[in-house]
Amino acid sequence: MSDKINNPYIFKKDEIKTITDNFSTHIDWEKPVFSLIKQNIITHLRIEQNNRCCYCKNELGFDIKAVDIEHIIPKSEYNNFTFNNINLALSCPACNTKKSTKPVLIKKHIYYPRNGSAFIIVHAHYDNYSEHIMSLDQCIYVAKTTKGGQTIIHCELFRFLEVMEKAKKFQSKKSPMALLTEQIRNANEEEIDDLLDAIKDKIK
Repeated sequence: MSDKINNPYIFKKDEIKTITDNFSTHIDWEKPVFSLIKQNIITHLRIEQNNRCCYCKNELGFDIKAVDIEHIIPKSEYNNFTFNNINLALSCPACNTKKSTKPVLIKKHIYYPRNGSAFIIVHAHYDNYSEHIMSLDQCIYVAKTTKGGQTIIHCELFRFLEVMEKAKKFQSKKSPMALLTEQIRNANEEEIDDLLDAIKDKIK
């Protein structure tokens, strides 16, 4: 099963012109003139990535700063890769922040590498994620390869254990009725039917 980006974003002619006319250094990435291009990239990659972060595989949100365009090779290190479509993927802001500008290449490159063997971490376009990392409930990450292990370290995916513990503590402070209400909201149709049957039996 393929769990990588099979179809990178293809820049349109007018987008290429906009990039050519307005880009010279990675700092230019923040220019407002690129806002629409970024939105088009996000829209395309959400579908390609099944709306999941390329590093932790948790679902991406739709609110402000709920998703980042991740530069797999840091744009601050390689200006010329800033708008390279193979270098772009979607990540959650937390993974993007934790990965930051950590080195991802085994050695320096003039041109963009053509396969995943050049990378220390799992590459969203070149590597099948599940061949390198096993995720248990999106909170425990187990390395299956050295590359998987480096990805876990680079993005500090072990942070989700702490997140899970914080969530448990928060949940434990809720009233039983609040917890039941939340569970009902998240229940599927079959579970709701079972609950209704149990309530009917109780009030008979």
